[in-house]
Amino acid sequence: MVALDIVHASNAQLRELGPGLVALFVGGTSGIGEYTAKAFVRNTVSPHVYLVGRNAAAAERIIHECKALNHDGNVEFLKADVTELGEVDRVCQEVGKREKHINLLVQSQGNMTLKGRDENSEGLDRKFTLNYYSRMRFITNLLPLLRNATSTPPHFSRILSILSAGTEGRVNFEDLELKNTFSRMRCATHTIVMNDFMAEEFAAREPRTSFIHSAPLAVNTGLARELPLWARLPIKALSPLMAPFMVGADETGARQLFIATSGLFPPAKPAGDSVLAAGVPVPKGLSVAKGANGKVGSGGYLVNWNGEITGKEALLKEYHDKGVGKIVWEHTMGIFDRVEKINQAKADVK
Repeated sequence: MVALDIVHASNAQLRELGPGLVALFVGGTSGIGEYTAKAFVRNTVSPHVYLVGRNAAAAERIIHECKALNHDGNVEFLKADVTELGEVDRVCQEVGKREKHINLLVQSQGNMTLKGRDENSEGLDRKFTLNYYSRMRFITNLLPLLRNATSTPPHFSRILSILSAGTEGRVNFEDLELKNTFSRMRCATHTIVMNDFMAEEFAAREPRTSFIHSAPLAVNTGLARELPLWARLPIKALSPLMAPFMVGADETGARQLFIATSGLFPPAKPAGDSVLAAGVPVPKGLSVAKGANGKVGSGGYLVNWNGEITGKEALLKEYHDKGVGKIVWEHTMGIFDRVEKINQAKADVK
C-alpha cells in the first residue's frame, strides 16, 4: 500500500509540470469523479478542467468550490448524457473546438440502476455503455488531443478509467455486449474485463500515453440516489456500519489522482526529454509498476485503490493466451462502426 503522505507529496509535485494543464473528467459532477477533479485543481497551476455530466446544479456547486481551491483554475461544465455514443461524439467535438491538447482524461461515469437491459436509441445497454463503450469512445475520439500533449512540454498524457480493476470474472465471448444474456452481474464482469484489456491494447498502440484501469474500493459516491426508495433505505441504514471500511472523499480523490499521474505508471515510451513525461517522479523506495501484460512499464496498468497492482493473474493469463485483447478490440471497433451508421441514418432523416 502506498502511504497517504506519499500520495499527497506526489500530487503536490504536479505543480512542477507548469501552468495550463488540460483535464477532462467524465462523471465529474458527483462522487469519485468530483473528488478526483478537486484534487487535480488543488494541486496544479492554472489548470483548465472540463466536467462532463448531466447535473448542471451540481456542476455549478463544484465549479464554485474549485474556485476556492485554486483561484487561477478554469473549470467548465459540458452537459451530456453519455449513455449514448452520439452524445460522446458531440462532447468530444466541442472539446476539440476549444483545445489543442488534453493532458489527462479521467472517466468514472456509471449508475446503480436495478433495471434489466435498458437499450438506448443506438441498441446498446445504457449501463454497459456508461461502464465501457462511452469510455472507449471518449479515448478514441480524443486520441489526437492526447497525442498533441506528448509533443510539447511537459509531454504529459494520461488516461484513467475508474471501475473495478482486480474483480475480474468469466466472460461470455459469444455475447460480449450481452444482447441476449444480460444481467447486472454479467454487465459488471464484462465491462471490468474489457476495460482491463483495452488499457493494454491502447497502450500498445499509443506508447507515449499511459492507460490505467483502477478500482476505488468502497466510496460513498451518491449513486444510491438513483435507486428506488426500498433499495435506498437499507443502504442509508447500513452506512454507519460500513463507514470503517470505506475511503473518504478527500482520500479517494487524492489516491485516484496519484494513480492517474504518478511515474509508477509511465507510458511505454515517454515523449520528449522531460522526466515529467513519465509522470510525477517515482517516490523514494518504490519502483515502476508491472503492466497488465506482465512487463514493467508497459504503459497499460491495472491498479487497486491503494496504488498496488491488481488483477486475477490466473484468469488474465488464460485470457491473454486466448488472445482476448484482440477479440475485445475488434468487438469494440465493430460496435463503433455499427453505431456510427445508426446515427448517420438518424441525421439523414432529419
